[in-house]
Amino acid sequence: HGVHSLKARAGHHLTPQVLSNGRNVFEELGRGFTLFAFGADAGAFEQAAAQRQAPLKIVRDSGQVARDNYGASLILVRPDQHIAWAGDAVPDAGATFRKVTGQ
Repeated sequence: HGVHSLKARAGHHLTPQVLSNGRNVFEELGRGFTLFAFGADAGAFEQAAAQRQAPLKIVRDSGQVARDNYGASLILVRPDQHIAWAGDAVPDAGATFRKVTGQ
C-alpha cells in the first residue's frame, strides 16, 4: 500500500500539474532533461548542462499552485519522466549534473 503524494521527490515519477499557461507539465517536457523553475533562478543548471553538453529544456513558470503542490521551486526531470533532483536552493549544479548524467 503506497501513499499518493504530489510532492516532487528524487527517484519518483513526475506527478501531473497544470502550469500557469494552462498546459500540463507533461506537455512541456523536453527530449532530454527538463528543469521546471517556479519563480526560481535556473542559471546555474543552465550553465552546468551547457558545460556537459547535456540536453536541458528550462520551463519557467510563475504558478504558485504547482510550486506549492510539488514542494519545490526547482525540479530537474530525467528523460524518463522521473525526478532527478528537487529543491528550493540551488545546489552545486555542476556536481548535480555530473551525478544525474553518470559522469
